[in-house]
Amino acid sequence: MRLYRFVSDRGGYQPRVAVAVGSSAPVDLLDAWNEVTGTRLSPETASFLVSTDALIQQGPEVWSEVRDVVRAASTIPDFMLSPDDGDTRLLCPLDRVQSLRDFLAFEDHVRRGAERRQVAVPEYWYEAPVYYKGNHRTIIGPNAECRWPAYTDRLDFELELAMIVGKRGRDIRADEAGKHIFGFTIFNDFSARDVQSSEMSAWLGPAKGKDFANALGPCIVTADEVGPEPDLAMICRVNGEEWGRARSSAAHWSWSQMLAHVSQAEDVFPGDVYGSGTPGGCCGLDLGRQLTPGDVVELEIEHIGILRNTIGARPA
Repeated sequence: MRLYRFVSDRGGYQPRVAVAVGSSAPVDLLDAWNEVTGTRLSPETASFLVSTDALIQQGPEVWSEVRDVVRAASTIPDFMLSPDDGDTRLLCPLDRVQSLRDFLAFEDHVRRGAERRQVAVPEYWYEAPVYYKGNHRTIIGPNAECRWPAYTDRLDFELELAMIVGKRGRDIRADEAGKHIFGFTIFNDFSARDVQSSEMSAWLGPAKGKDFANALGPCIVTADEVGPEPDLAMICRVNGEEWGRARSSAAHWSWSQMLAHVSQAEDVFPGDVYGSGTPGGCCGLDLGRQLTPGDVVELEIEHIGILRNTIGARPA
């Protein structure tokens, strides 16, 4: 399935969920459910029909029911979502991000960083999938503006694949971790590189260097569509110019290893988001380039779509 969140006049401009199965167009889940099942549920009585977070919390049995309903409704034009019709606006595909962890899973990006610092790759990087905890309250969605923080002169992006946890667990074995993965979306890890560098020189962070904005979208693709360890083409563009490309399978650390590592003596929860980190050459830092106000950043990942964001003006 592919899950979208949107607003339009269909629901009085209140957030709704649309779901697609296979190559079919996404359909409004609430209307499709009521039509196919013959019920008359409302957002107040069935929040999982208008909230991706609530839907993820429901678990596999409800996910299967939703899949069947969407298949049955996929030929009914009145229920189809048209993101390009001018009245529909896509939102971040998760209405509530429970937590955000961002990993450093691609060795080529790590090696480029080590070369810039004229040091070796830290030995511990090969021992465990390291990550930092991001600000899960500063998430923006497709086509939203990334506001330029007043404290930075070097704004950057990072092309990443993000995984969404679907099942609670603790001390999860790597060979069982795939059962805890709900799906994937595109993640733009916006970065204030000058501030990030200063913070991490003091042996902590990043914090203000990262926490001002993160983008997710345009949809969530469930793991049954692409597998728990997907091999997907990844491309980043700025103002239509390609800056870099990679494949998600080039990561040194697998999603199963990342989940197993986080869950050691710690619970993981449905709706938790994990970023992969960026592949080498898929951010301005690796390329010696940086963003300017008005730039349009497009991150494209196979089977998911394009996450597009515009860079805002510098504060006066």
